Amino acid sequence: MQSWAEAFYKSQAWKSIRDTAMKRDAHLCVDCAKHGRVTPAEEVHHIIPLTPENINDTNITLNLD
Repeated sequence: MQSWAEAFYKSQAWKSIRDTAMKRDAHLCVDCAKHGRVTPAEEVHHIIPLTPENINDTNITLNLD
């Protein structure tokens, strides 16, 4: 984890949206499912990679889409 993102990943907002995403995906890896594999998810990934420039944009950081 990058130092500029630490506060975000410790925030209640991230923890809540992460839990929502995990429940939505039945705690399974979405990337693996695309390849026909059933694998427990260990992480939630952002579609748009986080950067110091967009870390405060909730349309990117907290978007379930």
